[in-house]
Amino acid sequence: MNRKIQIQPLAMRAKKMLARLKHVRGLSDDEKALHSLGLAATPEERWRLMRNHLRLFNSSTH
Repeated sequence: MNRKIQIQPLAMRAKKMLARLKHVRGLSDDEKALHSLGLAATPEERWRLMRNHLRLFNSSTH
């Protein structure tokens, strides 16, 4: 019995994580959103997000 676990889309998981971080003190709303995305992402998704960020950063410096 090999079943693949179905996970929710990243946006839905990040929204739930953001709700959990709502009352955290010392972080702005933007910081909470960024942290919720990182906490909700799987390792593969975090890797993809990091690569896309670096690509965007490198293209904006030229």
